[in-house]
Amino acid sequence: MVDLSEECLNVLNGGHFTVVEPGPLHTPIQSFSIRRDEKLRLILETEVPPNATSAAVEHPPGTVRMSTERVSLRNIGGVDAELMGVIPFSLKSNTVGLSEKSRQESAQVHIARTNYAGGGLATYIIDWLENLPSSPFVWPASSRVVSTTQSSRAIALDDGITIARESERFSSSNNAAKLTVEGWTFYICALDREGQAGSIKPGCIVFDGTPDDAFRKKVRTALSLALGLYLVDLGSTYYNNNWSIVSTLARSAYSLGRRAFDMGPEQLAPLGPRYLNELNAAQLTRAITALVREFDELDLANLSWAYWHACAATVHIAPAHFGAAIEALQNAYIKKNPGVVAESWAPRAGWKVLRSNMAAAIDGAEISEQAKAAMKVKLATLNTVDQRLRLKAVMGAMVLQLGDDEDAAWRRRNKAAHGTPIPEGEELAAIRDMKLLKGLFARLLLRITNAADQYIDYTSPHFEYRSLASAPPNAPKI
Repeated sequence: MVDLSEECLNVLNGGHFTVVEPGPLHTPIQSFSIRRDEKLRLILETEVPPNATSAAVEHPPGTVRMSTERVSLRNIGGVDAELMGVIPFSLKSNTVGLSEKSRQESAQVHIARTNYAGGGLATYIIDWLENLPSSPFVWPASSRVVSTTQSSRAIALDDGITIARESERFSSSNNAAKLTVEGWTFYICALDREGQAGSIKPGCIVFDGTPDDAFRKKVRTALSLALGLYLVDLGSTYYNNNWSIVSTLARSAYSLGRRAFDMGPEQLAPLGPRYLNELNAAQLTRAITALVREFDELDLANLSWAYWHACAATVHIAPAHFGAAIEALQNAYIKKNPGVVAESWAPRAGWKVLRSNMAAAIDGAEISEQAKAAMKVKLATLNTVDQRLRLKAVMGAMVLQLGDDEDAAWRRRNKAAHGTPIPEGEELAAIRDMKLLKGLFARLLLRITNAADQYIDYTSPHFEYRSLASAPPNAPKI
């Protein structure tokens, strides 16, 4: 391994592979290449003769299904490859004059794998990422690249002299962090775009060891939340102790419809002692460790999914998304701490009697049968504590102050969910509501996980650091 760059596509494109099982593709295949498109999806392009045929099963347009089609490849060096979730979507003719010379088929690929038969046991894993910039962060560690150049000059050839020279060029930059979480040591590194065609903000996580997929997913999710960036997962490469490739994996990546690259970093909490975007290894380790530890109980896989789509949403609907993320976080906290927050107004036995009496009253009312049935349905949720009081109870249990502006933003979130437009002239207030709800989510998550003692108040000038217990100040009255 010479360069830190995604390995799988380089191996497939430069490995002299032949197609063993074509799956849904047209055959015979004369040549192929695989690349990422502008949305970071894997696109396979093959060239076939004009009379090529396919054994693919035709599905009616609009069919909802799981794509299980596969393509198998092999090269003479003993490397096997497999493309999974292969969906052809285009077949174009290449013509010269009036004569059709060949056809080019394009297909989307979900996952591409390669496996080296004699690669041995894996010792290291690199997870390849997009949207991990070196700036504006101030990283705690640096990386160095040493480039060696060899040159020689022969004078008088057969009976002369040869002058040989070797030169080295060094370059280093602060773009890395070394962390140890749950016994695993790994290195986070923001990479240079130079020499990486199509990359946007490349990065990687280098694991000293071979933790399983589940742990590495937890680390990526926790790192995304801590840095305030949606990290795009491209795939992984496994290496042996000599840094020779054992296997590779690339996947069609999801980048929130490319919105991930438009959102600037907004950390949940300060990660350095002096200024915004400073990364301190100890504080970053604390945050990642806490989020990884609580990953399963809080269902951070789905919670982070809700949070990042809220961040990517437009202002008119974002409060509804943040409200859903906060409710999901509350539910996880209540499930983890039963009895801390009251879930109903009346005790179970008392409610059973009260509900029976109300149902009887509805039956005796002079209203339509349809109305009676609808009102009885509503009785099922009548004893549930409403979301506003539930939020106050959860925050009270965690000793968190709910500010007046936060409370107002929480009450107004339902307007977005029900399609109420933002009144003309209140656009800035709507943006502030979105930031307040985002900050409320951060305070709850940081307190539940004990990932930090402070949060960053993005509703205030200069993005003030505040203790988790303190709510953002109310906006000045105009």
